[in-house]
Amino acid sequence: MKIYSLEELRFSYDGKFLLHIERFEMDEKRVGIFGPSGSGKTTFLLNLAFLLKGEWKIFRFMGEDVNDASLERFRRSVSYVSQHPVLLKRSVFENIAYPLMLRKFPKHEVRRRVLEIAELFELEKLLDARPWQLSGGQARRVCLARALVFEPKLVLLDEPTADLDEDGRKMLNIAMEEFSDQTSFVIVSHDVDWLASVCEKLYMMRNGALKEYSTKTEKN
Repeated sequence: MKIYSLEELRFSYDGKFLLHIERFEMDEKRVGIFGPSGSGKTTFLLNLAFLLKGEWKIFRFMGEDVNDASLERFRRSVSYVSQHPVLLKRSVFENIAYPLMLRKFPKHEVRRRVLEIAELFELEKLLDARPWQLSGGQARRVCLARALVFEPKLVLLDEPTADLDEDGRKMLNIAMEEFSDQTSFVIVSHDVDWLASVCEKLYMMRNGALKEYSTKTEKN
């Protein structure tokens, strides 16, 4: 089953054209998108995350049509991680647990999942810390942990390696492998070499249009 299948997706702000995707299909576990700043990459991710709504001829997610009735349900099936870390004014534990609490997971399951993913991202000693006590890289890792903790069908990552050092990148790579059975990824990054090392397919975006760059890449 294809994760996404869409044709003629258009989006504009205040009548100004920003996005025209003629065709996009995804059945890979990891797809990467790169291109110059202002080309529409983030706008495309937000449409894929159902946080912006454009116009389309065909738009299906996991085989189901995207429409007004399904938007909220689909939105809860995916995680979007923005380019700049956004954290609640709560502890690291509470930030990571937030998606689980929204979905009414039992308290013991919330704790188990938070502790497991905190270990994966080396956040165990920071669970009581507040956002203003974190470095940029630590805040980024908290956002990634929060995005993955409820095992979404899809995670959309906007420049996920920004602020991450080499160890942080390794944690992200390991996390994507750990969650590969249940979660797929669409990743936007300026780091084409890194994208090629972790993604099965690459696209280049320019002036709101998407073009397949490579059908298959070799992983390091």
